[in-house]
Amino acid sequence: MRTIADENQVWKTIDGLLESARTAGGALTVTGDPGSGISTVLREAAASARRRGFLVIETTALATDADSSGAMVRALRDRLLRTVHPAFTPAFAFPAASAVSAAELSRLIGGSPQPVLVTVDDARYLDGPSRCALSALARELPAVPAVLLVGGQALDGAAELVLPPVDEAQAERLLRQAGVHDADLRRRIVQDAGGSALALRELPLSWRDTGAPGEELLRRFPPLTERLSRSVAPGLGELPPDTGAVVLLAAVQLGDRVADVLAAAQALTGRPIGLETFDPAVAHGLLRLVHGRIRFRSVLARAAVEQHASAPALLAAHAALARATADPYRASWHAAQGAIHQHEPVAGPLEASAAEAERRREPVQMLRRLELAARLSPRPADRARRLVRAARTAFELGRPGLAEQLLARADRLGLDEEQQALADTARTRFTARPERGGPVMSERCRLASRLARSGHREAALEVLACAVEAAAWADPDPRAHRAVTACLAELADAEDDPRWLLAQAAAAPNAASERITDLSSAGPPAHLDAERLRLLGTAALTAGEPGRAGDLLAHAARLLRTDGRTGLLAQVQAKHAQAALVVGDWDLAHTVNEEAFAIAEAGGHQLWSIRARATRAVLLAFRGDLVGSAADIAAVERIAAGRQVGALHATLRLARSVALFDSDDPGGAYQTLRPLFEPGSPSHHVTAQRRTLCYLAEAAVRAGQAEDARQLLAGFGDGRGLPLSTAVNLAQARALLAEGPDAERHFEHALRITPRQWPWPRARTELAYGMWLRRARRPSQARPLLREACHAFEVLGATAWREITSRELRATGVDRGRPDSRLAEQLSAQELTIAQLAAAGMTNREIGERLLLSPRTVGWHLHRVFPKLNVTSRTQLAALLATAA
Repeated sequence: MRTIADENQVWKTIDGLLESARTAGGALTVTGDPGSGISTVLREAAASARRRGFLVIETTALATDADSSGAMVRALRDRLLRTVHPAFTPAFAFPAASAVSAAELSRLIGGSPQPVLVTVDDARYLDGPSRCALSALARELPAVPAVLLVGGQALDGAAELVLPPVDEAQAERLLRQAGVHDADLRRRIVQDAGGSALALRELPLSWRDTGAPGEELLRRFPPLTERLSRSVAPGLGELPPDTGAVVLLAAVQLGDRVADVLAAAQALTGRPIGLETFDPAVAHGLLRLVHGRIRFRSVLARAAVEQHASAPALLAAHAALARATADPYRASWHAAQGAIHQHEPVAGPLEASAAEAERRREPVQMLRRLELAARLSPRPADRARRLVRAARTAFELGRPGLAEQLLARADRLGLDEEQQALADTARTRFTARPERGGPVMSERCRLASRLARSGHREAALEVLACAVEAAAWADPDPRAHRAVTACLAELADAEDDPRWLLAQAAAAPNAASERITDLSSAGPPAHLDAERLRLLGTAALTAGEPGRAGDLLAHAARLLRTDGRTGLLAQVQAKHAQAALVVGDWDLAHTVNEEAFAIAEAGGHQLWSIRARATRAVLLAFRGDLVGSAADIAAVERIAAGRQVGALHATLRLARSVALFDSDDPGGAYQTLRPLFEPGSPSHHVTAQRRTLCYLAEAAVRAGQAEDARQLLAGFGDGRGLPLSTAVNLAQARALLAEGPDAERHFEHALRITPRQWPWPRARTELAYGMWLRRARRPSQARPLLREACHAFEVLGATAWREITSRELRATGVDRGRPDSRLAEQLSAQELTIAQLAAAGMTNREIGERLLLSPRTVGWHLHRVFPKLNVTSRTQLAALLATAA
């Protein structure tokens, strides 16, 4: 009987056999993929049996005995004879080459005063007679006090347990226990191991001395220990020379076509090589031939083949593959792998092939080609240029340690102004080093202008775009924007380049918005350029088009995730979360922001990590989780304190202001936002001001600070030429602060310009307009607006705003079907929602998942609800709410 069993089932079965062996023996075979831990199971079973007082006989079938007749079982008989009957007697004397029967083995085992455990490892190498004898013994064992454990291949007469591959979660745990702290290396090992328990134990040992973090990315195959190599590539050293040659060619080639290997083998040996040459390798289980393709048993088997080969054999194999292929992409790689000395005719085509790797969306191949091209470059300038390009790719792949190592190698060669600018740009963009406002941004713009005038326009565009992205963390002054405008004029012929558009979005958002619309409305580029989509999405967000930005960034994220470019993915998702938060797609904002946070944390990108936490603090505040929001605010402040990251400080103030507003403290909410508009404040940030205008006005009206808020809004003019999101916020703020009949005109304008696809800002405008209409004694006109707003707030989970809207609706004569007005007066909106879900039987965890709250926060709310309602249990709470309903 064949059963797939986990580790617990295997040990339960073995323990049962050993426990009952004194009265009735049994047999078991343990099978699985190579490296699945079969040998470990047999060794640990032997140790367990010794502790129980068993006589243990451990044997291993050998590949050299596979063609012999009964060699293995004869060896077992002799071991039993020497162990069970040390006083050798003629009654037990057998001719050396005599056949061995199960009865003879059974008689020997039965003569032992102790129960016996016999283990047979690598049973795939059992010869025919030995297999037959062991199968017969397995059938006789119930009458003998002994256990037979066979590993590696099923045996007639014995039950079979199949060890499944180790799943990814368990593999992660094993690697952490083994001291593999680098997350990227853990992912590589898990991928290469393919569920092999042996590989998960051995690969951490072989990777230990390979160099700096991230350097594993430069290696196509993992290094193997001798033990792992023998396990994944059995019989490798016994292959005939021609078979060894074709297996080596197949292992190192880029691709898997049989025809390519045979052509290279002919180039290598000088004579035709046929398909039959593969037969010994197929017989050993190294590989299979499927429809003209070569399928190795695993990547570890290919690694073992490469590692087993001598250096001259490897060089010759790559040279033969380079000569035999007509594909320049593969030929350049193999020519470089077969080169011994630095040689520009080899390095040049290899660098050119890196562009093809980028087009094919193979960033790891791109990195390896650029780094190898650098090593093969005779001229230091070429070597430095290629290293800088490789470093940028390493940053994109989320390997900052490797990127810094590559840049350090380039620095030692001496960089000219262009390459130094590109190196600095890579460091700034991917390590998120916030700029010190206008001065640094202006300096970088002047550098971009110099590069443009000297003909290095690609480098100029890189520097310009990076200057704009980095300055967004701080608060660039008007002089910096003038420097951007001057630089844009120098590069006017690049107006369709997304880097140019990103800079224009910072200096002239409306003009950039129109051009972004033109470029993105035609659909994604034919070659699916994630970097172009990322830049266009960032430009759209900068230009105040969060809806369009979200679409572009979502497409970019899908491509980056597929390509494994996690260094860029964290940035894209952080910006995507910001866009989704602004328009009101909060479920999406939560999802992409958590991904950004997880990637940034794993990759050590501290500023992107705390940016994601700041965004989460705002989202939690919007949804009424004030405890969770406060925890995130405190965590971000500990890291951001004293740093020139005005955007982060402003985001934290927005989160605090919303929490205060939710707690019915509009005065505190207003004073919290006021520093965003005060030059010299660490929170002063023009872009953040534009996003918080409506919140400032909302708090000002309720706090009696309307006149002060009007003075602050006066600096934004009439709203013409502003980005759409800013214009929407400004229109809503002006409507809230307007007096007399002018307010209606402002509210109508705000509703007219707010897209229906932006439910959050639109619902807040509808609420404010509905409140104004009700106070103007026009309830019938207020009701439709308030109903729309209430529905939107319910969908979003904006509890404080939903409760305000419900009160306004009741004031117009609409019954919202709330359980009891007295309950609504006693409890906040958040508390009432949690009480209803708890009364329905949901656990704290389930309520938290529904409302995006932590179980601890749910418990804290219920702790406040029970005394307010004079109940002491959920049963009483359910009864009270049922009565109220």
